[in-house]
Amino acid sequence: MTEYTWPKGVGDPTPEVIRRAWSATVAALPVGTAVTGKVIGRQPFGVFVQIDGVPQAVGLAEIFAAPPGTVPPPLGFAISGSVIAHAEHNCQVRLRLRDWGDERAALPLVANERFADREALCGFLRRLRQDFETSGAQWENRTLDSFLEALEAWVSDAPGWYANHGQELPADGGWMFMARALSAARFYE
Repeated sequence: MTEYTWPKGVGDPTPEVIRRAWSATVAALPVGTAVTGKVIGRQPFGVFVQIDGVPQAVGLAEIFAAPPGTVPPPLGFAISGSVIAHAEHNCQVRLRLRDWGDERAALPLVANERFADREALCGFLRRLRQDFETSGAQWENRTLDSFLEALEAWVSDAPGWYANHGQELPADGGWMFMARALSAARFYE
């Protein structure tokens, strides 16, 4: 599924309504509150949620907080989760979902996989390429441009991904090696 949309359906709160109700929203939904609702907007970075019982609020569940390989659920999908923060600058309730739906993209990365050496990384890259060859139509980022843009965004958001998965960001993740490898791939045959 690749349809993306911002919240703007009939009955979705307008930005002005959301701003006016922000103080009441924060009071009604303190951090840790269990919530239910439905997906009213869908973007590559996550889903917007109309929260049950607080119709003037909009929640955002970001994809980097989801299990690896997750595809954002479709519009109308019923969610449950909890409030993890309040974003004052855009009046959004940040959510962590318990269930992102059943749709998962095929992943060549095995859970808790560790690369002991260069050959292990090569094996992963081979599986990644094979996954693209067999399932590329399911990839969100099928062009080099969108893939590199997503790679940049993920690397930028990596501390949050690691924190949400209860892991430490590697202090020395071989960043220079990966930068050189990605750069060399521009011309290497």
